[in-house]
Amino acid sequence: MQSKRRRCGLLLLLAMGANAWALPAHYVVFQFDTQGRAVPMFHAEVELAADHGPLPLELVGSDTETERVAWRPIRNGVLGSVREIEVPRFLRAEFAHDAQTGVGEIDARVVEASDRSFVLRVALDEADSVELATDAGPQRVDLVALAADAASLPLAAMAPAKVERVVAPAAANSGNRVDILVLGDGYTSAQQATFDTHVTALKTAIFAVSPYKDYESFVNWQSGFVASTQSGADHPPYQEGCTTTSCCADIAAQGDGAAGTFVSTALDGRYCTSQIHRLLSMNSSKVFTAAAAYPNWDKILVTVNDPLYGGAGGSYAVTSAATQAALIVIHEYGHSFHKLADEYDSPYPGFPACNDITGTPACEANATNQTNATLVKWRSWFTPDNPIPTPAGIGGVGLFEGARYLTNGMYRPVHNTCLMRSLGTNFCPVCRQEYVKMLYRGGYGRPASGIDMIEPGSQRPGNAAAIAYAIGTTRTFTATLLRPTVGSVGVQWYLDGLAIPAATGETHEFKQATLSPATRTLELRVTDETAFVNATTADGLLVHSRAWTIEVGDDRLFADGFQ
Repeated sequence: MQSKRRRCGLLLLLAMGANAWALPAHYVVFQFDTQGRAVPMFHAEVELAADHGPLPLELVGSDTETERVAWRPIRNGVLGSVREIEVPRFLRAEFAHDAQTGVGEIDARVVEASDRSFVLRVALDEADSVELATDAGPQRVDLVALAADAASLPLAAMAPAKVERVVAPAAANSGNRVDILVLGDGYTSAQQATFDTHVTALKTAIFAVSPYKDYESFVNWQSGFVASTQSGADHPPYQEGCTTTSCCADIAAQGDGAAGTFVSTALDGRYCTSQIHRLLSMNSSKVFTAAAAYPNWDKILVTVNDPLYGGAGGSYAVTSAATQAALIVIHEYGHSFHKLADEYDSPYPGFPACNDITGTPACEANATNQTNATLVKWRSWFTPDNPIPTPAGIGGVGLFEGARYLTNGMYRPVHNTCLMRSLGTNFCPVCRQEYVKMLYRGGYGRPASGIDMIEPGSQRPGNAAAIAYAIGTTRTFTATLLRPTVGSVGVQWYLDGLAIPAATGETHEFKQATLSPATRTLELRVTDETAFVNATTADGLLVHSRAWTIEVGDDRLFADGFQ
């Protein structure tokens, strides 16, 4: 077992890159039962990138649409700090009104998710058991016993070894990237080439949109092929008044040419979830189990080998093979990664309220009930001379009424040209800014504190301790930079707080001819010069740095061999 574990760890290290190391960990998939109790469905021992440990409580982002499962590790009876796992409460059915083009006005429904699962990832040396706080009350799970009994768990047959990993390209420094994993459903073992084609098309569609294309270098894009017995997805036939999964009460199902087709697939893909014909969903426990083959994922996307337009948003985004359906994923990623609100006003009675005036809870970055122009959180983006609130039809950024499923009292940044209101357009400046800030702020997985433009651990020499330096010699200081795909970064070296002329590269040659000063501070600062983030709201996120303390000495004092 240990030799097999070492081999697996070595393979993963090769995939992750030389600047990462592996951490043996528990990977447990839990599913909520009808009483709200977390039931273990799958356990595997995996190798995580070292920075893919659990998120501390204080680093998890705020989201009004998720339930938070509090938990804490226990090791030899000692309780660790409290952590949280976000579990989305809703399943989103958001589709273009015109399914032929896939663009324009959104027909939307948001429904309570009936199939809800989550993954717990924790290092072996951190926990032998965990304590969960669920709606059903506290639960204690013995991870050692669970590992020993893994073969008897409901989804044990979906071992990660059965998921063929397709790495394109090889993962780079997982601890300093957003790791997106794309899984497939409804692809037979003979259809891996089809899966690869669909994954490539999805990637092309996503990274054609700004700001995703501008920061593609910040993303590890991984795909995992899961073979199904049959192709496609379930198409329940139309039946008026239907309330079961065997039929579909949505009249749109009357035009489904595949109505009545039921197939055996790895992830149980089916249309007409919650009696919404285009709502294409998966068995969430099976999705998370398949994802154990690449356990460092931060976000999951699922592509389904079925030509009927459809998809879903929630714990992960789902798209069918219809060309237009990729736009659904782009919109849903705005929810799951940027934590953006919908900007349309289709009613959803009972949806959790937000309040920027009281802050309990605060609204998403692109929605507000605040009408005082001096207090609106995106006021730095206001187009000059736009009245606040802003009448419909006016261009630029303002305060337009109607958002977050309300026609009155809730406002959005632009009139009708944002992907969170209309498919096939672009993100507005506020939504675009939030993506970039989220990249650097973190809270979506790992890295917990956000992406660093100076690759962690790449600085040479290391800066954990003071550097001994002999006068008159030349010492090279360097670091590896992570740059946006589009746009530029400013690089500047500083000595004792003063910019060094012409020192604007990744490497600096330090030389000093005298003993004074005896202690120097050398600093590398890297600045993202993007126009996507307004300087007044940057919060220091766009500047990253490393500093070295240099102790200057004279090697000539020791020329006789005495010290």
